Amino acid sequence: MIDLPHIRIGHLKICDHLILGVAHLHLEQQPRTLSRSILEPVVMNAWQPVSESLLNQVIDGAFIPAPLAMDLFASGLDIRLLMFTHRNGSVILKSKSSDIKTLSGFKGKIVLVPAEFSIQNMLLHRLLSSAGLSFGAHDQKTVDVVREIVPSYLMADMGAADSDQDIAGFAVEEPFGRAAEKKGLARRICTTGSLWKNHPGSVFVLKRSFIEKYPEAVKEIISLFVRTAGWIEENKNEALLSLAQFFLGQDREMIRPILFKTDLTYDIPLLVPDPDALNIIQEYMSGAMGIMTAGIDVNHLIDRSFILETVSENHIENTN
Repeated sequence: MIDLPHIRIGHLKICDHLILGVAHLHLEQQPRTLSRSILEPVVMNAWQPVSESLLNQVIDGAFIPAPLAMDLFASGLDIRLLMFTHRNGSVILKSKSSDIKTLSGFKGKIVLVPAEFSIQNMLLHRLLSSAGLSFGAHDQKTVDVVREIVPSYLMADMGAADSDQDIAGFAVEEPFGRAAEKKGLARRICTTGSLWKNHPGSVFVLKRSFIEKYPEAVKEIISLFVRTAGWIEENKNEALLSLAQFFLGQDREMIRPILFKTDLTYDIPLLVPDPDALNIIQEYMSGAMGIMTAGIDVNHLIDRSFILETVSENHIENTN
């Protein structure tokens, strides 16, 4: 019997990672198996443990924010970015208890983000800057709005428990934004897709050593993810909703509008890594934000060969 390698992939229970969740559920529920590896999703509750697990070799790869992948690569972690996992899909909200009517009302307040190196942090910075507000960490004495890093699943409850009403709002991945709205804890300001159409969010990264040792397994797993993305896009129905409910562990009717009525997309051509999009992130975070201090050549981080081969074999038009 062939001893198949296990691909341990860290992730969160968010819609950005639905491809991984649905792919794994399909493998469990249908008589279809991987022949080159064994897929092992490893669920976590925040980006810090995902990063630490990658750094400590606990997992082989992860679905992780694109800016965080770039920062880890810049720090010396030998990973490759193999595909985007979605486009769009996050929201910016204000706490319901706040009396904020315009963006200027955020001055002197705290806003929560899931990670320093996240697209939510970047787009929130861009939004607040449009109103002439500076946005940064607690130790930056001159900032108008303070950024606090909080796990996504805790944001709404933290805002609700804020007796001083210092927490004005948060930028978060779905389904946590919709859940906060449904509970009456927050009101939507905008989607991140309205600030940057078809922006990348999370990406799939894998250790280079694993790629070099098991290239056929990597090809197979990328093919699985691409086929799953196609299935999701073609099946906006109750079957998808059932799988998403199981993966996310959230109310079915709360998930429905996220999957069927928002700009969140898993359109296959948009999952091919786009160096230009990554450079936009790097340039903004190093320039306007000043937090990405070690620049990288994103072409050294990206390996598009596996997804381009899969796209070619399935006769899918690549838009990048």
